[in-house]
Amino acid sequence: MLQNNLKGIQMKIILLTTILTLILSGCERTSEQKIPNVPITTDLPSAFFTKDRPANVQDLVAVKKTAKKGDDVTFLARIGGRKNASFIPEIAIMYVADPALLSCEVMSEDEHCSTPEDYCCEDSEMLKMGLGAVRFLNADGDIYPFSIDGSNGLEILKYVVVEGKVNDTNEDGNFVVDASQIWVGGKPHFGDLRAGSGE
Repeated sequence: MLQNNLKGIQMKIILLTTILTLILSGCERTSEQKIPNVPITTDLPSAFFTKDRPANVQDLVAVKKTAKKGDDVTFLARIGGRKNASFIPEIAIMYVADPALLSCEVMSEDEHCSTPEDYCCEDSEMLKMGLGAVRFLNADGDIYPFSIDGSNGLEILKYVVVEGKVNDTNEDGNFVVDASQIWVGGKPHFGDLRAGSGE
């Protein structure tokens, strides 16, 4: 009788241990499903970039003169316009400058400026009218939350052809475009101001 009772208790203990193991292992699987291991992206989707340069593209200033909010635009420019801030930290925005504006490194053979991307030798009024900002938005219409410096070859002073929609523009020189596609070229140099422009 006693042996039968002990066997019954042992069976109950084994059964309870098995059930508890299944419950705990089930909880672990559920926990893993609720918190997926999703990698954090810090690069723009490749769909923004094209290797085929659009033809017959106007310079930034020419487009900026007549563009209105909501217009679809395409223009040639160079990345730059702000000292150490041509790319905005932690958000996908970059400044661009009209190709006619002269950054310091194309003005002479001497390296007389450590930050040519700020166009410090240019006339301030010309600079105001020749600058623009380009934003990159995700599917929800929000700006990507990371710097795009280096993304798909984006680099200060390089030529770019930007296609997108005008988000804002005014008489004070403000010009903001939400990019849909961009072509990335090379850099000009002293003696050849259009080198890298693809023209």
